[in-house]
Amino acid sequence: MYSGREPEFTDGDVFKTIVPLNLQNDDMSDNSHRQMILDYLKKHNVISTSEAANIIGRSPATTRRVLTGLVTEGIITTSGANKNRVYFIPE
Repeated sequence: MYSGREPEFTDGDVFKTIVPLNLQNDDMSDNSHRQMILDYLKKHNVISTSEAANIIGRSPATTRRVLTGLVTEGIITTSGANKNRVYFIPE
């Protein structure tokens, strides 16, 4: 995510542009996305990738990355395969 700082332009034999990024915002977004998904799961017990994508306002690919991280950490688990896959908090 763009940090808002001024980009740096270098002119010479090769033109180079440096755009400063603030990568911490992406981590914070991931944490808030994770929390939004977990909050939904606590109320509704189950969520699909498309439901999660709608809730966090991200693409299905980004949503799958967040969901996969939660599964890898053992926070949530899955049932089903591919388009029928759903996620839930294990009991």
